[in-house]
Amino acid sequence: MDAAMRWARPLALSFLTLTHPGQALGVMAAQGPDQPSDSLVLTLSEAVTAALAQHPSVAAGQARLDGARALTGEAEAARLPWLAVDGVANRFQEPMVVAPLHGFDIRQPPEFDRVLVQASASVSYTVFDGGARGARIDRARAQAAEAGVGVAASRITLVLSVVETYLRARATRELLDAHDRRIAALTAERDRVERLLAVGRAARVEVLRVEAALSQAQAERIAAAAQLDVAQRDLTRAMGADLDRVRRRSLASVALGPGAAPAGREDVLARALAGNADIGRARSRVGATAAGRDEARAAWLPKLQLAGRFVEYGGGGGDFQGEWQGGVQLSYPLFTGGQRVSTSERAAAEERAAREDLRLAELRVGEVVDRALAALESAVARVAALTAAEARAGEVARIEQLALDVGAGVQTDYLTAEAELLSVRAALTEARQSRVLAAVELARVMGDLSAEWVDRNLEMQP
Repeated sequence: MDAAMRWARPLALSFLTLTHPGQALGVMAAQGPDQPSDSLVLTLSEAVTAALAQHPSVAAGQARLDGARALTGEAEAARLPWLAVDGVANRFQEPMVVAPLHGFDIRQPPEFDRVLVQASASVSYTVFDGGARGARIDRARAQAAEAGVGVAASRITLVLSVVETYLRARATRELLDAHDRRIAALTAERDRVERLLAVGRAARVEVLRVEAALSQAQAERIAAAAQLDVAQRDLTRAMGADLDRVRRRSLASVALGPGAAPAGREDVLARALAGNADIGRARSRVGATAAGRDEARAAWLPKLQLAGRFVEYGGGGGDFQGEWQGGVQLSYPLFTGGQRVSTSERAAAEERAAREDLRLAELRVGEVVDRALAALESAVARVAALTAAEARAGEVARIEQLALDVGAGVQTDYLTAEAELLSVRAALTEARQSRVLAAVELARVMGDLSAEWVDRNLEMQP
């Protein structure tokens, strides 16, 4: 099968060369010397999937979530009894009593030994602690929930970053194409003027004028190429991919699908308040600080514990004696130097701050929703207007070029028309990018942005 595929590609290219030579050259140039034919186009979905699979921000968020879950298990373990075993062996300078004395009989004196060995098994259980255990568990669960929201937020942030970088690279490539077309048109104009100058039908100033415009166009193209290089490197780092392979692959155009742009501010705002990651984190912090306030309050209540222990005593000779112990312990600090008061005040202040942070997050989400909706509406209108403007500017440039060809035009008018055409094309590319980014920003603020959302709501074409 591999051998057949190796033969099939050259044969297909040979047939394509005979029938459509220009298209065949384009295919071979796009593939490069070692580029597989099934990866000519790098889609946005592929870039997002690759970034989510390897980016350290996602892995770090998952690690923090794992730690928070472990902390929850640690807090929940306090509800169970505590069981421990221990042993100790000591050698004394002078013989010591091997086992505790519970009475004294002159006829049976206690055993002495320079080596004392003790082994014990202890069990304890907190019956009541004022709710401190439950508060610590609630706080740990709230922190785990916050870490879970953090993982989702890191994935959303990464998807947004990849989309922005991909669109920036795609827009810069379109801008480079517009520069190339302008340079080609100016080069043709320069050749025309030089031919006319050679036969005495054009002035030297016309050559200088078009060469100046051509030099400016080439300088602008160099700047755009530098921007493209930065964008492609950013995209490569996010994906963890090879830079040369990304450079050899074309980037698909990205457009909004039918359901990408939600309608209605109230619906968008309601979904954002329910699903936004910043609001979710703020709510989790409120829950954690409320649990911290309950834990501080528990310090004002007594603590009741049950404890039991079995101990084996023995000397170096190996003769052991065992006994058990059991008891109830009630403790309550009468004076702590104001520690409990300060702890309660700190916990209450942290809870108030968390609730105000939640209100602030809700206000900011409302601002982001309004700005994103306004940006989307503006971008849609700009795309429609600039699409028409591009067609008109292209027609103006074409007419001015024809006028020059027949000797009825003015060179400055043609150069101005070409500059305006480039400006309109650049503005149209930026407007299309802004339209997509506005919809993506709305998905981000609502907490919907993901690789699946990109596949479902963005249309990609080579």
